[in-house]
Amino acid sequence: MVLAGTALGAVFATAGAVLFALAPRAQTPFAFLLGVITLLYALSEAGYMKLPVPGRDWQVPADWVHDGFYRSAVIFGGTVGFGVFTRVPYASFPILLAWLFVSGEPAYGAVAGVIYGVCRAVSIYSSAPYSSTEELVGWNQRMMAMIPSIHRLTGVALAVFAAYLIVAPVL
Repeated sequence: MVLAGTALGAVFATAGAVLFALAPRAQTPFAFLLGVITLLYALSEAGYMKLPVPGRDWQVPADWVHDGFYRSAVIFGGTVGFGVFTRVPYASFPILLAWLFVSGEPAYGAVAGVIYGVCRAVSIYSSAPYSSTEELVGWNQRMMAMIPSIHRLTGVALAVFAAYLIVAPVL
């Protein structure tokens, strides 16, 4: 997950670096537009409007876990770590990818990708202490109960980031 996240962040930022090297004046309008889009997604995360989060609803096939632990971990981690092949529940991830593109900083993209990959991995490894089906179901229910709060927190973070993107060009 960490390697895939790192690669994805670096690729998005490198693509932005290439575009903005060819058209340097385009970076500010792209950042402003991203600010407007981010504000709309902040309102969506906070529950004031409904916007679809870009992503796919594909789930990793269950039979992938039958191919041996290490092979399964590499396939699963590589697929989920990229974040674009499976369901994306929060608008902050596509906004992050768009920001990495707009920033045009490959090293920054790689670091952000590492952080994303680690967070995805932690969310999976947090279930490791539970061995019985009942414990896993209880853990999953506790995590699912936190979803509305996480959406609100994400909405606040996106609103602050949107304000920065919208106001920064005029400062």
